[in-house]
Amino acid sequence: MTLFKNIYSKLLEFRGANSGAATVEFVMIFPMILWLVFSTFELGWLTTRQMMLSRGLNLTIRDLRLDKIPDPTHAKLKQLVCERSLVLRNCLTSVYIELVPLTLASGIPKTSGTCVDRTGVIVPVENFSAGTQEDIMFVRACVIVDLMLPGMGIAAQLTRDPTGGYVMMASSAFKREP
Repeated sequence: MTLFKNIYSKLLEFRGANSGAATVEFVMIFPMILWLVFSTFELGWLTTRQMMLSRGLNLTIRDLRLDKIPDPTHAKLKQLVCERSLVLRNCLTSVYIELVPLTLASGIPKTSGTCVDRTGVIVPVENFSAGTQEDIMFVRACVIVDLMLPGMGIAAQLTRDPTGGYVMMASSAFKREP
């Protein structure tokens, strides 16, 4: 009987103690704070890479529109976009540029952009036409980037490809100047 009295008195003593209250609050709040911090870092870095991809594409397309790139090819445009994007890792192997003329009948392509398949050695078919003078052209660049903290924060909720990368696209349209 004294054993039960000892256990009961210890439980009453434990129930009345408040020495671990701050620890409990910390344990409950800290994961949310970590989620917010990691999400901020990941989202900031993804936004920076998206902005730099768009910048590199726009600068390259401006030169193409003004005929400053002689005999434009997929490889030349890819090289210029990568040089001007600055922050994209393995850009030359991971970026894919699609350039097609637009007509009134076709409009902007309704298909999703083509990206490089990182799971194997399959190279997408190039849909690339530099167009002629006075053509309205649609350009789209696709790159797959690796997430900084793939299992933490907002990165855990992002849609990813089979290799765990995040697909980023930049697109534009322009008219070739005479």
